[in-house]
Amino acid sequence: MSRDGGDDIVARLSSSTSPAAVIKELGYGCTASADYFKRVVGLMPAFGAHELAKVVAMLASTQDALDVSATDLTLNALAAAVGLETPQRATSWNYENAADALRAARPDADWAEAMMLLGEAGDSWTSIGQEREREVDARAPEAVLRMFKRAVDGAVAFPVEAVCSGAAWEGAAAPAQLAFLAHASTCSLDVFDWRACRRVMPPVTDLSGGANPVGTPNHAWLSLDLYLTLDAVARGGGVSPARALSAFDAGLSACPDVVALGAASAMAEEAAAQGGVLAEVVANAISVYLSSSGTGQGNSGAVLHRVWASGPGGQDCVAMAMAATHEREGGPAVPRMLDVCQDLKALPAALDRAPHALAVELAALAARREYLNLEKWLQERAAASGAPFAAACLRFLRARATGDDAGTLPPGA
Repeated sequence: MSRDGGDDIVARLSSSTSPAAVIKELGYGCTASADYFKRVVGLMPAFGAHELAKVVAMLASTQDALDVSATDLTLNALAAAVGLETPQRATSWNYENAADALRAARPDADWAEAMMLLGEAGDSWTSIGQEREREVDARAPEAVLRMFKRAVDGAVAFPVEAVCSGAAWEGAAAPAQLAFLAHASTCSLDVFDWRACRRVMPPVTDLSGGANPVGTPNHAWLSLDLYLTLDAVARGGGVSPARALSAFDAGLSACPDVVALGAASAMAEEAAAQGGVLAEVVANAISVYLSSSGTGQGNSGAVLHRVWASGPGGQDCVAMAMAATHEREGGPAVPRMLDVCQDLKALPAALDRAPHALAVELAALAARREYLNLEKWLQERAAASGAPFAAACLRFLRARATGDDAGTLPPGA
C-alpha cells in the first residue's frame, strides 16, 4: 500500500465513527502488544460504551477469520504514515493486550455498560452461514468474558442481564446471543454468576438418585431468564428454532429433571412462551417417564406432578410427550400412560388433548379398568370430532380383531 494509502487510513482513523471497522481493517498485528494497540486507539476520536461494545464484539467474533495479507498491508501503511515501528506479524487477536490497551486509552469507559450494549453491536458481530443458519464463532463468548475480566480487573461481575434478560438480540447479533447463552450455561459461577438472574427457580430438593437440586454446579438451569431468553431467541427469527433448541443439550444431558421443571416454570411465568422450543424441551425430558420400559422413572412422580400443576402449558407438554411415546412404542406404552393419568387425576384432560389414535386406546383400557364410561365418552368425542374420530375407532377395532399390537393404530391416526 502506498504512502497515500497510509495517509488515507490515518484520516479515517482520526475521524472515524466506527472504530470497530477500522481496527478490523488493520488486523491482528495491532494487538501484538498492549502499547502498540494503545497508540493505534489513541489516533481515534474518543468513544464511549456503545462503540466499545462494537469493538469487543468485532474482536471476539474474528479470532482468526481475517485476511492477514490484506490487513498487514494496511497496518504497515499506517505505521509508515505516523512513524510507528513495523508491527509484529500476528494471525489472531491478543485479547489480553487488547483489553489492557482499551482500558489505558479509554480509562473513563464503563465496561459493564458496554456489555449491556452488546446486543446493539449489529454487524460488528461477524458471522458465517446463510440467513437463519448464520453462526458466530463459538469461541467468541469466552473471548468477551476474558476481555471484560481483564479490563475490570475483577472489580465488578459480568452483568448477566446483558445477554440473559428474557429478550432476544436482533439482526446480526442474534447468533452471537445464542452462542453466548450456550457457552455461559457451562461457565463456572466466578465467570458468569447465574444466581444474579432476576427470575430464578428454587432448588429442586426432592429428587432421588443423588440428583443435584440445583441441576449443575453453576446454577444455570435454575434461571428462568435462561429459558425465556432462549425461547425469545428461537421466536425472534435471527436463528432457527432447531439451533436454539440445541442450546438445551448440555442441560438435558446433565439434569433433565431440573430442565423440565425450569422450562415448565418459565412457560407459567410468561404465557407467550408456551409452546415452541420450551414445550419441546419439557416433552423430550419427561418422555422417559411415560415409556413402557420402566427404566429411569424414579423421579416421575415429583417431576410429572409439578409439570402438570404448572398450568396449561405444562399440561400440553405432558400430552405432547404421551403422543410422541405412543408413536414410538405403540400399545405397550398405553398402560403406563394410563397409570400416569390416574396418578395425576388428569384422565379427562389427557384424553381431550390426545390425538385420536392414542385417545381410543387410552379410553378403551380405562373402561376395562372401570375408570371411564366408554359409551358416554365415545358419544361425546364423536359429536365433537366427527368422521376423523369415527375412522380412528374403526381402525382400532380392525387392529384388535386381527391381534395387531393390541389395537395400536398407525402413527398419526
